[in-house]
Amino acid sequence: MLEGDQTPLPLFERAISRRSLLAGGALLGAALAVPALGCSSSSGDKSAFSTTSTSAAAPTTTAATSGTSGVVGGPLPTGASVTTAFTYAMSGGGPAKNPYIAVWIETKSGTFVDTVSLWYQSGRGDKYLNDMRAWINASGGRDRTMSGATRTPGSYSVVWDGNNASGTRAPEGDYVVCIECAREKGPYQVVTVPITLASSPTQATGADKGELSKISVAYAP
Repeated sequence: MLEGDQTPLPLFERAISRRSLLAGGALLGAALAVPALGCSSSSGDKSAFSTTSTSAAAPTTTAATSGTSGVVGGPLPTGASVTTAFTYAMSGGGPAKNPYIAVWIETKSGTFVDTVSLWYQSGRGDKYLNDMRAWINASGGRDRTMSGATRTPGSYSVVWDGNNASGTRAPEGDYVVCIECAREKGPYQVVTVPITLASSPTQATGADKGELSKISVAYAP
């Protein structure tokens, strides 16, 4: 089992994952009973992830402060995308194991929207998905269409295409980008970055936490 910091999530981070833990656990059990589809390193994750030595390109405007309470607008523009960049650097704790990392989107009110990408070891490593507790609580553990193999330390970026988990266009409004990282016998952390998606480019940054740093989110309509 991935052993790390078992400190309960901060109130804000628990607030953005309002799915019932009991329901999430039951769904995960059902999902793990059979091999996951599209979970190899050659799945959709290949196009979602790219290594980079720099953060995502800065948009033309600075981070927006939301004045709304949630999703309120029409569909996001065709071709709009959200790029999340971060650096994973292993700290001194625990053996040199690649972490499980999940990136997903929720509304400001805590409704799950879509999994952007999920790193984990499919097959025998399925049992360790229990440790991705924030992602499980949000998604029910079933949304693995953008999953793939774990990665070594480095700088990465993932791109959300603006569609929800059902494949329909998400509306404009207030969202939260969530990044969860768990490593066997290493630290555990969740970083959340609120961002408003509307008609103008927007960017936001997340605070460094544990083995995650240089976190940025850039929206291009």
